[in-house]
Amino acid sequence: MSTYIYLECTAHEPAIQADEESGQHLYDLPRLRDEIAHRNEYANAMSIGASFDDRYTNNTARFLAAHPHCPIRIIDEYGGTHPIKDEDTK
Repeated sequence: MSTYIYLECTAHEPAIQADEESGQHLYDLPRLRDEIAHRNEYANAMSIGASFDDRYTNNTARFLAAHPHCPIRIIDEYGGTHPIKDEDTK
């Protein structure tokens, strides 16, 4: 089943949700978590005009560049939240 996944910046009231999705399925969560873990690299890449072949990675990098130091959470189209870190590797 398709489940659109978005990033949300919780440093603002109300929180700012990304305009574009960062994934379309829950199996995209590991990739998205890895991108968040490397957010500085993605933000730096965007600042020099880089783009990524994967549109979801591109959307994520753009949002992370706009919110480089803000607390981020992962949400889905149904209002659910998902941990930023893989629960199996705590």
